Formats: sequence, structure tokens, C-alpha cells
Amino acid sequence: MPTIIVMNNATEQMLGQRLDRQQALFAAQAATRNVWLARPGDVVVATRRPGDDFLSYMAAVPGWQTQDGKAPVRFVTPATGAASVVLNDEVLLDQRTIETLRRAIGAPDEWSMLACYQTAGTARLQEELRLGASGGQAIARRHAAHFGTDLLNRKSHFRQFAVGTGLPIPEGAIVAAEADFRRVIDALLPLTGNVMVKLDNGAGGTGNIVLSEAETGPFAGAFRWIRLPAANGDERTEMISALWQTLRGRSSGPLVVEAYHPADAMFYLEFLIRPDGQAEFLDSGSIRLRRSADPAATSLFWTGLQLPAALPPARLAEATLHCGRLLQLAAMMGYRGHINIDAIITTDNRLLFNEANARWGGGTVLHEVASRLLGSGFTASHVAASFRDVPSPGFGRLVALLERSGLAFSAGNRCGIVVLACDDVNTHTFEALVIAPGSNEARAMEQRLLEMLRHELDVAA
Repeated sequence: MPTIIVMNNATEQMLGQRLDRQQALFAAQAATRNVWLARPGDVVVATRRPGDDFLSYMAAVPGWQTQDGKAPVRFVTPATGAASVVLNDEVLLDQRTIETLRRAIGAPDEWSMLACYQTAGTARLQEELRLGASGGQAIARRHAAHFGTDLLNRKSHFRQFAVGTGLPIPEGAIVAAEADFRRVIDALLPLTGNVMVKLDNGAGGTGNIVLSEAETGPFAGAFRWIRLPAANGDERTEMISALWQTLRGRSSGPLVVEAYHPADAMFYLEFLIRPDGQAEFLDSGSIRLRRSADPAATSLFWTGLQLPAALPPARLAEATLHCGRLLQLAAMMGYRGHINIDAIITTDNRLLFNEANARWGGGTVLHEVASRLLGSGFTASHVAASFRDVPSPGFGRLVALLERSGLAFSAGNRCGIVVLACDDVNTHTFEALVIAPGSNEARAMEQRLLEMLRHELDVAA
């Protein structure tokens, strides 16, 4: 069954905040990588269409047959004239877009829809196109139409669901008043010496702040840190009060305050709740972080992901088992689609869950590409590791370099590097996926490419 793929990632509804220019550019780049979710015959709805060279490359890597040199995936780009690079509901429901989609799909009974984030707008679009009138798609549509997906993407709701389903989480509380904010911070600080404050919404740690009396940042999972005066007093009270006012100005929802636990492992589990309401385990992944070269940086640099998660099998099985009741609850509420659950193994060997997101995750595309190239059981013999925000010499030169060096993915060798996205206009960076028999081999290929790129960029300079 062909699919309409809606690239509505990083909308303001999804993130719970207004997007600045940099976030909007990041959203555009993230949308490009998600084109890899499409298969021949699918229709992609996006505010930007990748170039023909990228689409030809995307077809060539898995060996798709093309007709007359045309990309096997069709695009519908809303003709709203809006400057936004984000596909929000207003842009998505433009009448011209709906009419274009009607002409593109023909008989609606033969089509399904896959959206990054299910919204009232995607539900309305399904209705307008007469998709999913019964069964699991109809259940999911009704759930999204009533903003049900938002319930599974709020940090406060996650704590409520986790407590109710017995998921182990950090010590903490949901606070909606400044007095409670100060009280909970003071109560939690003695546990680990650090406290994390979370906005109700925020992707990639963008809404997380660590407060510390002694340690210096950056801290994994937070975009900034604040040193608190050690003793109670006016300065400390004023600092916490100022933080409360600032965060409440960014979000009308409650805040989550938790004890911050240092971690030996940061990972996620991705599931797909199918139309029949059953949850299917898709993949697990480890989160790759490093310190920025800038000593003044307030956060760690997210370099990519590695599938599967680097965990002992028994620990991974324990984490998967814990997720069962939460997944069952999400399915009973009416949610159908991808759901990612983040967790850590603390330095004192505790398994703790941090949040859930009912949408595509950072590893969704990695899983799809690796499964497409190696088969659904690829994690039994290979790893799939991404690296991102690397300075690019330009898409054409990058692909040529991979081919020339023998680093490009080869179906015969069942390993190599695939370019997931390349932004030659705004950020001049790219993201790539390494498929290799093991972590060491993946790192070696990645480092070899980075060294060649440094040399090429130096020569060009």
C-alpha cells in the first residue's frame, strides 16, 4: 500500500515553543533526512523538495529502478508562499495542497498516511482525502483530532503515566507554583548534588537546565547549566525566582524538576503501535555525545546515534519489558504509530526512564535505511551509526569522495557510508550513516572520511 508521508517534524505544536531561525533551519535539514522513509510510489508532503541529485542518489543506494531518470518518489510542496520551512497544520491544510494530493493519489482506498507528528491537521487531511475510514487508522485519526498525541509528548504527562504504569524514573515532581519550584529543588539537590529542570516540551534536550551547587557543566541531556550558591540566602532565592519567571515565560505548562543522575549509558527504545493496537519493537540505540571544541559551550555536542544500543542483552530485555505497560496504555488511549522511550543506566547501575515521544525519533530513519539495505534483522550482525553536523564540501563532491575512496555503501560488502542529508545552502553541513559489522569498524570508516574531508577542505581554502 503506497503512503503519503507528511514531513511535519519540529512544528511549534510538537516542540511547545516558537521556533527561532536556527531551529527552523534545523527542522528543514531534519525533514530532508526523513525523505529516506519514502519508498517507490509514495508521495511526500514537505515545504521543500530536495534536489534531483539527492533524489537520484536516494534511489541508487538501494538499487531502485527509475523510469526516464525520474525519482521514484513524488513530492507535493504547499504553494502558500509562506517563508516558514516547517510544515505546520495551517500550511498542510491549504486547499491547493489538498487538491494536489487528491490528484496525486487517485483512489484513496489504496493509500495510508505516515506523519512525523499526528495532529488535528493531519487528522483533518486524512478526512479530506477520505483515508482510513475504519479500523486502526480511524482510531488513530480520532485520537489525533482531539490533540491526543500531545498527551504522549509532554514531560509532565510522561511522569504521570510512568508513575501509573510502574516505570522507574528519577526522583522528582511536577510543579506549577514558584514556591513549590523552590521547595522541590532544595529537597532534591542533596540526592545527587544536581537537579534538572524540564520545560513541558522540548526536543533534543532544548528545554532542560541543570542546577548544580558544586559541579561544572556541560551535562548530558541539558542545553545549559546554572551554578547555584551553596547556602540558602537571598542570592539563591532570587536566582531560582528569576529562572522560574524565565521558564514560565517560555511555556504555559507546568515544569518538571528531577534529581539529575550521571549516566554510564544513554539510550532509547523505539516501538511501532500497529493499527491493531499491538506494539512492535523496532530498534534500540545509544546516544553519541562529545564536548564542544568551544570551552564556553553550555551543552554537550550531539554527534549521532548507534543502533543497536550498546547494552548487555539482559539490561536491554529488562528495559523493553518495563515499557510494555506504557505502550499498552498508549494503545488503549487510541495512539497508533511510532513511539520512542528514552532511558539511562546510572553510574550506580540503576535503570531510569526520562521521557517518551510519540513521533518519529532520530533513529527512525537509521533503522529504515539499514533494514532496507541489510534486512530487518540487521542488528544481529551489524551496527548502524550516524554522525552529523559535519562541514560539507558540497553534496556532489561528498558522494564522489565516498565512491573514490571505497567508503560508499556496497551491497556486495554489506557495509559502507550513506549520506542521509546535505545542506549546501544554509548550514553547509551533512549527516551520514555508517553501516558496519561492528562499532570499531564503524568508527574507523567515520574517522577515515573525516580526515579526508579535512584535507579536501584545507586544499580548497
